[in-house]
Amino acid sequence: MIDKPPGWGYHAAAVITTLVIAWWVSVPFSYTESGVVVIFALVPLVLYWAVRLIVALIHDATAVRRRFLGWLALPLIVWVLWAAVDADLPFKTRFALSRSSMEGFAQDVLRGGAQDLPVCAWTGLFPVCGHVLTEKDELTGVELQISDWPIAGSRCFVWATHGQPRANDHEYGLRHLTGPWWGCRKWDGW
Repeated sequence: MIDKPPGWGYHAAAVITTLVIAWWVSVPFSYTESGVVVIFALVPLVLYWAVRLIVALIHDATAVRRRFLGWLALPLIVWVLWAAVDADLPFKTRFALSRSSMEGFAQDVLRGGAQDLPVCAWTGLFPVCGHVLTEKDELTGVELQISDWPIAGSRCFVWATHGQPRANDHEYGLRHLTGPWWGCRKWDGW
C-alpha cells in the first residue's frame, strides 16, 4: 500500500549509511568521504522518504496519521546522526575508548625508536602506524597515523611528550585533544 511508511530494508539502509558516516567522522578531522556518503546515499534516502510521504498524504492522509510513528523513523535517524556529529560524539567516544591503549602503544614506539619504518597495530578502536617524531635529534613524541580502511591515511594523532608538535609538520590541521594528545590532518588529495 502506498500509505505505508518505508519498510525495514529501507530503514536498514538508513542505519548502515548512518553508521558509515559516524565511522568516518570518528577521527580528529572528519574525512571528506563522509560528505560524499551524505550527498550520494543519505540525501537520496531522505528524498525518497519525502516523495513517498507526500504521495501517501495525497492518497490517504488518514492512513498516514494512523501510521505516524512508522513515518518518524527516518527523521529520527537523521536527527540523531546530526546531533551526534554536531557534538563530535563519534570521535569523542572512539578516542575515549582507545586513549589508554594508544598511549601504551605510543610509549612502546618511543622506547623502540621506530623512526624509519612505522610500527603498526590495532590500538583500541584505531588501526594505527606509529613512528617517532624528532627535532634536532631529540625525541619529541610519537605520531600515530590512522589507517582506517578503505580511506587513505591522512588523519593522525600526535602524542607529544614536550608540548605542542610543530605546526609545519601538520600544516593541514592540528587540534589539541587532551593532555599530551593532538589530532592532526595531512593532505589527503581532496
